Amino acid sequence: MKDRNVYQNNDHNNEIKAAAHQNGLVQGSSATRANLAKEARPVEAPPSFGLTDLLMVLTTMIWGANVTVIKVSFTQMPPHAFNLARFLVAAMLFAGLIWRSGEGFSVSREDWPRVIFLALAGITLYQVFFITGLSRTAASLVSMANAMTPIFIALLSTAFGFERLRWTGWLGIALSVVGFYGIVFGRPNGFSLKGGEVGGVFLILLAGLMWAFYTIFARPVLKKMSALKLAGLTNIIGTIFYLPFALKEFSRADFSKVTAWGWAGLLYSASLALVFGFVIWYRSVEKVGGARTGVYSNLTPVFGVLSACLFLGEKITWLQVLGALVIFFGVYLTRNGHQLFKKKA
Repeated sequence: MKDRNVYQNNDHNNEIKAAAHQNGLVQGSSATRANLAKEARPVEAPPSFGLTDLLMVLTTMIWGANVTVIKVSFTQMPPHAFNLARFLVAAMLFAGLIWRSGEGFSVSREDWPRVIFLALAGITLYQVFFITGLSRTAASLVSMANAMTPIFIALLSTAFGFERLRWTGWLGIALSVVGFYGIVFGRPNGFSLKGGEVGGVFLILLAGLMWAFYTIFARPVLKKMSALKLAGLTNIIGTIFYLPFALKEFSRADFSKVTAWGWAGLLYSASLALVFGFVIWYRSVEKVGGARTGVYSNLTPVFGVLSACLFLGEKITWLQVLGALVIFFGVYLTRNGHQLFKKKA
């Protein structure tokens, strides 16, 4: 699972075998020989760029367009009312999918604290910090603050020993962040930081930190349950914990005035951005790790800018195009850099 000691050299393996032979272990029990073989076996490298990565690109496209969908929906529903409504719809969809899969809702006693922690961090607290910060901060500043999310994921993954990125991975993350800032600074109208928006930026940073915890601590749990089940349980439990923060605004909202486009936006955000997106995110975490999955979050603003140009009539600059290309290269370098620079036999 961990990206450590992927390329152990033959000298090290020979030393293990020699030490075992010297101590009479090679001629010992079959269990001992199996343990030695397991110890000497190199850890598999993460899979090359493939279907998982293509699905993650599709997910970031959905999440990027979701920003435009949310902006339009906010004109018909208050922020927390819309947010709670889409999570309620997503929770029902998840419940139906888990029941249909036959996997069931049972969780072992030792895993319940982990599932509840993931629900609180990645759903409840993330949504509270993100929605509140978004209401106080310009969209461009939200984008800049979100650029820290892959950094948080990579640092926490390394600190807790889940993964260890090679230098190509860190370089790819750095490049994707640089490209991200190019998109923000390259906006036709520029960008400015007002004193009253500092608190909003801080909340967005906290949201990114919660998403990092949600990402890296999911991988051990994914050994015991599917990505669908874990995403569904965390969304259902997180929605329950989110009720106190949004129920008041939700109860005062006049949903009778919501148009067909407003309901369509809510269904899009619930079914694709939440259900489909969260399942694909967890499957990517399971297959390639949290740090390599986290770098894809920097693709979201690329598709967000494109969707805003297509549906909201916003303009795009050459600096933003260049930033998008740098992000794509940074993502590829993080995922496949070890293949490009590894030593050939």
